[in-house]
Amino acid sequence: MTEMTSLALGVEIPDDQLARSVPTGFDRLPELLDDAGVGYVVLGGDRGTGATASLSPTLVGTFFARRTRGLGVVVSAAPQRDHPFNIARRTSALDHISGGRAGWLALRSDSALALGAAPHGTWAPSTTPTGPALLADAITAARALWRTWPIESLAADLQLGARPPEAEVRYADHEGVFATTGPLNAPTTPQGEPIVLWDYRFGDATHLAGADIAFVAAHEDLAAAAELPDQVDLHLRLDGADPHLPDRIAELAAAHTASGVLIRLDTAAVADFVEHTLPTLTDSVRLRDPDTTLTLRDHLGIARRPDPDPLRLRPVYVPA
Repeated sequence: MTEMTSLALGVEIPDDQLARSVPTGFDRLPELLDDAGVGYVVLGGDRGTGATASLSPTLVGTFFARRTRGLGVVVSAAPQRDHPFNIARRTSALDHISGGRAGWLALRSDSALALGAAPHGTWAPSTTPTGPALLADAITAARALWRTWPIESLAADLQLGARPPEAEVRYADHEGVFATTGPLNAPTTPQGEPIVLWDYRFGDATHLAGADIAFVAAHEDLAAAAELPDQVDLHLRLDGADPHLPDRIAELAAAHTASGVLIRLDTAAVADFVEHTLPTLTDSVRLRDPDTTLTLRDHLGIARRPDPDPLRLRPVYVPA
């Protein structure tokens, strides 16, 4: 008998359906997913594919975070719309609010708002390519910013000039397309920094080194998975309306193809999925214990990247 791999479980809700469910308080979707032990929910992913009705992912994510105890909250943002400094600040704030359960779905573009980088604005020079390399640079800039203000610097017994190197506030000094000095005006978070996720539909593997997780549609040629850097986990995108969904997930768990699955569910289908489908997946997916509080990073088993090394960044406060 083939040994099964326990797959992390994520759920994606269509943006337009979330927008329509606001008057009813999102129909208890946060609580349903949280109590069921789902690993994370993705909010705002349709903004990269031409969505016409979409709420602010970070605002919705804050609502979900406040209504849940362990559910990971992944929100989309694109450097075409937001400078990496703003993305880093917002996702860091969400990570603090949620107790270390935040993730950033890094999109190449945001169709809901035509602002930002060329050709729609001024975040980057007009001559800069707007492809995957631009997004990869934004991820690198955000990672550097997340590491500039270690929360250890706030320890009450530390005095200026007497802090150990790991507690020093430092400049980011990122010199890529999104040149950023920093530091970020928010300290490191309960999980160190948010998880970074990348959708394979919007980029190629040559620029994926900065991501923690890559989404690949299950019907695509999985040769794409072979191109992923070793440090990037693969989560396959599945359709929740597929009548053979439990079998497909069981096959993936047995094949050791991926480390997780992202299931797209209509709002009206979430309750049925939780009540009827999820109990059939207990041998294939890794559910959270609703009574145990873990960061999203701990639940997914994703280590923090060693780079950029904060100790190599120049300190902000230098003793006279």
